[in-house]
Amino acid sequence: MMKRVAVLQDISGLGRCSLAAALPVLSVMGVQCCPVPTAVYTNQTGFSRFAFLDCEPLLGDFTSLWQEHGVTLDGICTGFMASVEQLEAARAFIDAFRTHENLLLVDPVMGDDGTRYPCFDDEFCDAMRAFAARADVITPNVTEACILTGTPYEAFAGQAEAVQRETLRRMCGVLPPERIVITGWRRGNRVCNAAWDRSAFAIYESPAVGGSWSGTGDLFAAALCGGLVKGEPLEISVRRAMRFLEPALRDAARLGLPGVGGVPFEMHLKELL
Repeated sequence: MMKRVAVLQDISGLGRCSLAAALPVLSVMGVQCCPVPTAVYTNQTGFSRFAFLDCEPLLGDFTSLWQEHGVTLDGICTGFMASVEQLEAARAFIDAFRTHENLLLVDPVMGDDGTRYPCFDDEFCDAMRAFAARADVITPNVTEACILTGTPYEAFAGQAEAVQRETLRRMCGVLPPERIVITGWRRGNRVCNAAWDRSAFAIYESPAVGGSWSGTGDLFAAALCGGLVKGEPLEISVRRAMRFLEPALRDAARLGLPGVGGVPFEMHLKELL
């Protein structure tokens, strides 16, 4: 039977990110993606101006009506949350549909490049820390892993490879989830992802591409979720997600695409088959 995953995050009309990224990725992997939009944006927040509709009041209806319809899920995946209120509504949804058999993957979006996003304050980060602690799998970038663990970003940035590796291993060891992927930092001409799987630690590398584009974390998390829900080992799911993103990043660089538009992943969905 086809696996079914609920994805709780926003959807943007422009910018290949969030639900606009998760829907095609999970679908091509043979997983039914059931979108639960937390907000609707005209364009993702990296643009100079945007308008949005907060869907937080609707999340309670998703929860109650899906329960009424007898919905069961094989996985729940969460991404960008705009407020503590959205986190609380997502928590209620998860409480309603979480079982011992299904997978909860949390992408704890809070910042990047050593800086917390301006829209988030200490209260939100504390709430996200508690929210992510309940997950089976989390996919923070290095900045977010530092926020979750209270680690100074300087303990990682600019340090020697051995120091970075030990910092990553230590952060994974103090975080509650059994499986953790710390995503997408650069080391020389390589891009790296660190994976923690029930205390087993490994770093996977692929060639780096110049530039930075929005939505790559969303694409990675969706591909990872699809593999794990289908019962794949963490290593295989991480490697497939990296193999999928690499040519899309190369195309974005070759075409000179602006970072706010995301990467042209559509032609590379076949890498997920």
